[in-house]
Amino acid sequence: MGEEISLYDKMYEVFQYEWVVILYIVGCISLAWHLMHGFQSAFRTFGVSNKRYLAILNCIGIAFSILVPLTFIMMPLSFYFGWV
Repeated sequence: MGEEISLYDKMYEVFQYEWVVILYIVGCISLAWHLMHGFQSAFRTFGVSNKRYLAILNCIGIAFSILVPLTFIMMPLSFYFGWV
């Protein structure tokens, strides 16, 4: 069997290419858009129709939709800029 490469080493190798980092970030932006719609839609599916609750859920959904992809974006940026 060949030499095993660690996940860290593979990520370090892949995220050295600018085009890969950009593509990953574009994917995360797409994820943010998807989460923003899905979060609100899920609660409407469960029957939440109160305007007050929908407004609160909308704010939580926007925060969640931004926080999760930003967290994912930090990984390739950290490798590309040598922060790790």
